[in-house]
Amino acid sequence: MSKQLFLYDTTLRDGAQYKGISFSLQDKLKITQLLDDFGMDYIEGGWPGSNPKDEAYFRHAKNLGLQHAKLVAFGATRKPLTTVEQDAQIQSLLSANTPVVALVSKFWQYHVETVLRTDLKENLSMIFDSVAFFKSHNREVVLDAEHFFDGFKDSPDYAYQCLEAAIEAGVDNVTLCDTNGGTMPSDITSIVSKVHAKFPQLSLGIHCHNDCELAVANSLASIKSGVTLIQGTVNGYGERCGNANLISLLGTLLLKPTFNQAYAVNSNVKASHLSTLSKQVADVANMPLKADAAYVGNNAFSHKGGIHVAAIAKASKTYEHIDPALVGNQRDITISELSGKSNVQLQAKKLGLDVSRNFDQVLESIKSLEKNGLTLENAPGSFEMLVRKQDESYQPHFTVLNIQSNVNDLNISSPHNSELCTATVKVRVKNKFAHVVEEASGPVDALNLALKKALTSFFPQVRDMQLTDYKVSILDPEKASAATTRVWLQSGYKQERWATIGCSDNILKASAQALIDSYQLFLIKFSDFTEGKQTTVPKHHSLNFHHEVSHNGNA
Repeated sequence: MSKQLFLYDTTLRDGAQYKGISFSLQDKLKITQLLDDFGMDYIEGGWPGSNPKDEAYFRHAKNLGLQHAKLVAFGATRKPLTTVEQDAQIQSLLSANTPVVALVSKFWQYHVETVLRTDLKENLSMIFDSVAFFKSHNREVVLDAEHFFDGFKDSPDYAYQCLEAAIEAGVDNVTLCDTNGGTMPSDITSIVSKVHAKFPQLSLGIHCHNDCELAVANSLASIKSGVTLIQGTVNGYGERCGNANLISLLGTLLLKPTFNQAYAVNSNVKASHLSTLSKQVADVANMPLKADAAYVGNNAFSHKGGIHVAAIAKASKTYEHIDPALVGNQRDITISELSGKSNVQLQAKKLGLDVSRNFDQVLESIKSLEKNGLTLENAPGSFEMLVRKQDESYQPHFTVLNIQSNVNDLNISSPHNSELCTATVKVRVKNKFAHVVEEASGPVDALNLALKKALTSFFPQVRDMQLTDYKVSILDPEKASAATTRVWLQSGYKQERWATIGCSDNILKASAQALIDSYQLFLIKFSDFTEGKQTTVPKHHSLNFHHEVSHNGNA
């Protein structure tokens, strides 16, 4: 029979200490709902009494109607030389009215004497009194044993005394904390095994920090040694280097036979929901999801080398430890100068394109572009357009005949530089023309507005397409202002997103290349307008590009 494990999420409390994260009240409530929907057993919402936001959170959270999770209020054992009744933060914890209370306590002699500045006996009383108080109010009590492993190494006897005080007071779970994140897996295994052997009836938890990149490994080691409650955060958010990443932990617990044949988590938790949860919480936290995140990152099942891709096409498990779909992720075949035939064919097939007739031309074009700085691996939209342009039957929806860009007033001392840039665009659709002038505060914005306006006169759907991201990188900075510029941009329509690139020693020309490909791709994918398509268009159209800067009429 599988041993039951319990999932304890502390994203809203410990995760909020991650540099760059600042949850609003609404953020915390939204994440609480996401965690409950996912099936988390415990959600630690914050520290009532420490700040008004957390106090407001617990007032509102009780109205969420959680279906799976128990809400946890976090705090500390009572202060030295006072009573629980007199301790304001203890009373705030009680007033939060949550079914579970988590109390952080000191298990390291050094910490008790140098930070708390109290004696060891008083610390034991603080543990006993605090646990007993909340048990007398019918709360489930989780005791976080701060610095447990450091304390155990210094004095196992005192660590045991602290545990005995908690047990005598009726504690429900003691979570052993690797607070500094410096404990090795072998030490975790040894110490947890000793504690479990001495107190076999005590429910043990684990709380690991990632300062040595071992938080997940240490958490897994502790499970093998007797721990049943696993604390961590979504995406590993937490102070300094972060906490144990529950996403990575769950991927392993649910999918690896070493664990899923011996242990079980509650049945509401599904591995296929991991990618979604990871991305949803990252969105609320306003933190980019790490591309190399295990199981759920964009690079987790990304393949670039041609030999690897050829092997995956025959047997995916040669270079993938699981099927990406099991965690809600997907395989990504990237296109670069390292690509072989399999990369190009698989990526083209994914897009519904056939490259069998002109594969050599496509591959040579890719290598030529990459040699000149056009990296296609992060711009699948440009790859698709490259493949389409190599097909003799390709007919673009429009042709840009001319672009002019003018900076009308470059008075850099003025704090108000509105409408400084003008872009003029001439477009041909079949036998019709559009000649548009637009102004904006920046040359790229003006160019985009002019191109969109010109195309909208033929294709009304274009007005709903948006430029959602724009990045510039310098390929050869040693050339200073003459350096080659690569522009990467992302466009969007409804929920769809696609990326294109351009490359030139002129940033506006690079931007124009990326924009034109993006609009062409939009019309291919989403436009049902066919009247405007050209019947004959040169495959390699030379763009007439002119850029001027005028300074208040002066040369």
